[in-house]
Amino acid sequence: MLEMRDLGLAFGRRVVLDGIGLDVRPGERIGVIGPSGAGKSTLLRLAAGLLQPDRGTCRNTFQRTRLVFQEPRLLPWRSVADNLDIALRAGGLPADRIAAQRDRWLARVGLADAARAWPAELSGGMAQRAALARALALEPDLLLLDEPFSALDPALRADLGRLCAEQARATGAALICISHQPWELTGLVDRILRVADGQVQAHPDVSGPPDGPAARTPSVPPTGSDPAPASFPLP
Repeated sequence: MLEMRDLGLAFGRRVVLDGIGLDVRPGERIGVIGPSGAGKSTLLRLAAGLLQPDRGTCRNTFQRTRLVFQEPRLLPWRSVADNLDIALRAGGLPADRIAAQRDRWLARVGLADAARAWPAELSGGMAQRAALARALALEPDLLLLDEPFSALDPALRADLGRLCAEQARATGAALICISHQPWELTGLVDRILRVADGQVQAHPDVSGPPDGPAARTPSVPPTGSDPAPASFPLP
């Protein structure tokens, strides 16, 4: 469980978060919206333990918290496959399971054919999908998504949002996802919070555009099935 109590953080004289109270239980899927600079990314970094609050407490009892940043943050001197292998080894996965786990998740995000590519050879969208595959391969029980679909076209955003939601439902993981577009969170999260003026408040449910990407039927295979051929366009 993630518990934030009277949490506050300032950068210099600028108060970013002030008196935040938030509970996130296993299986909950929460969307976070708000204007640029409101503190959305800061909230995720506090949850991940990358920042410490100036006051209040942030208690995270999840065992496998994983944060997907806005930037892919792949190791540029290692192949796509190696980037996943290194993370899986560091995560304690037995050596005889690493290749299968890596190949499964690269296939799930449509990058099976790019496993031996260097990060510099990938488009921005492909690199972001590799970063997402790396996080999901680690089987997190708390998945923190900091606008991970920003480099993707609307159709791919819907596909990968569906993939994350299905994985969270299948494993009972909690999920927090930041987006600038509330309708993009439809189907991915159960409730939406808005961060503004240092505060976190509940936001009304928002449905996607009737003919927009949120209404599109995603082509990601169901969680737990054998990886299907990639349905994502590769440059």
